[in-house]
Amino acid sequence: MLVRADGGLPPPRHRTDPALVPNPRARMPPSPSSAIRRFPDLEALSRAAARDLTADIQETLRAQDHYALALAGGSTPRRLYELLAAEAEGALPWSQIHLFWGDERFVPLDHPDSNARMANDALVEAVPIPPDQVHPMPTHLDSPDAAAAAYAETLRHQFSDRSTTFDTVLLGLGGDGHTASLFPETGTPEQRRTDEAWVRPVTAPPRHEIPRRLTCTLPALNGARRAVFLVAGARKEDALARVLDQEDSSLPAAQVAPRAALLWYVDAAARPHPSE
Repeated sequence: MLVRADGGLPPPRHRTDPALVPNPRARMPPSPSSAIRRFPDLEALSRAAARDLTADIQETLRAQDHYALALAGGSTPRRLYELLAAEAEGALPWSQIHLFWGDERFVPLDHPDSNARMANDALVEAVPIPPDQVHPMPTHLDSPDAAAAAYAETLRHQFSDRSTTFDTVLLGLGGDGHTASLFPETGTPEQRRTDEAWVRPVTAPPRHEIPRRLTCTLPALNGARRAVFLVAGARKEDALARVLDQEDSSLPAAQVAPRAALLWYVDAAARPHPSE
């Protein structure tokens, strides 16, 4: 199950969990590499992403005890989650995997628009992962501020510091260039880059149906060893070009810079004319 019977998170650890501090021997060089991988459609994109993620989990766990994976919301990653649940690209040691979320809408966990509910339906309920290794954002609390503070505490108890967080963070791209719940209107590029928080409450712009959000900050996301973007659909084309071709830092997605690898899985509709 996603949460305890009382609706809360598992009790937080009161010190950094050494199992989730990446083994220094497994760390990649400090300069991140970047790759854009283009596929004909979402199905091919999802299968390739599942293959890559499965291989990274298996390889990483040869050097450390646990793997920290931050999940994305929206419709695009659902097929990836289904493939991971089916272990379509290989067996996964779920007892060694911890799941987190990069952002969430401030709605109940069983709400149709909840990122946690989508992942729960497509992945969590189908795999033998220990419940205390699933860490949804606590939207059952009274306010986004309280939920952000609680989730920041969860992350602090799991990781050594913000510079070394997830093994992989999965991200999407909005048509406006947002990623997680970091929008172009969420501060200036410099404010996003230097944010001292781990998690913040965010008010989404009026073009988004659910305004109240929670999001990991850019520094917390950039503490990941790998960031994997999943981008599909023609309505993402303009934003994707601005990020990949123009490196437009006014778009939060263009500021994502993980410790080791930045991977873009895009379909032909989102990237019909890739640059050479």
